[in-house]
Amino acid sequence: MKLFILIFLLLCSLLSALDLHLPSSAIQNATSGLVLIYPSPSASNSNPACSSNGVETSATYLFSLEDLPYYNLHLQYKFRKFGFHIGSSFLAHPLYKESSNSFSLNYTYQKFTLGSSIKHLYNDVEDYNEDSVLMANVGFLWKNENNSTGLSIRNITHSSFLEEQLPIVYLWESSFHITQKSRLSIGLEKETDFDFSFKIAGRYDVHRILTILSSYQYEPDRIGVGAIFNLDKFRFCYSVRTHQHLPLNHYISINYAF
Repeated sequence: MKLFILIFLLLCSLLSALDLHLPSSAIQNATSGLVLIYPSPSASNSNPACSSNGVETSATYLFSLEDLPYYNLHLQYKFRKFGFHIGSSFLAHPLYKESSNSFSLNYTYQKFTLGSSIKHLYNDVEDYNEDSVLMANVGFLWKNENNSTGLSIRNITHSSFLEEQLPIVYLWESSFHITQKSRLSIGLEKETDFDFSFKIAGRYDVHRILTILSSYQYEPDRIGVGAIFNLDKFRFCYSVRTHQHLPLNHYISINYAF
């Protein structure tokens, strides 16, 4: 049993450390990683060109396993044309510990924003291995009052982790206003040695205090849904997302907007 848990943790470490499949917040869990449809401080973790002033924290038990608590904390502040973001995630288990810390900077000129980030990854598997690595990401964003489109490239440094070459991940996303209360985002993700993954997400503002999010991802097939409760400057989000082989992934997040 201990060996099974250790193997599972190693697999999770590659997922979370790469920030490929483990969302940074409940919002991203609901939108299958698409960030333009409902920007929040953690969005910079996916595309460093994104800016949303505030603090956001989230927590989950990965795939409903109480032995795998996963926490995120993100802070973002925009000053004039510059946006700054710091983020941290932590996964804890008696046999395994992992942390990720990142810093992002972006610059906006008219409707265009260019950003970059540096991320430090660290993990420690009891009686097995300890490793850390630096990796860099870049992102681009264009937006007007109603529409936005972005492109991010993760691991432009071709970094290695746990003696394995990490893949490069490209994510393109466009978001559109459908009606005054609804938005739609579509995305295309390409990871080295894997097929293209298509994503689509919807947002509907039911009321000023309630927003519903949903998404579908093809290759692999996954569905996400979530609800955001807006109380003045606070936003509380709960979401759930399916997995092809593992139990549901539940997330909760709290966001305070500056």
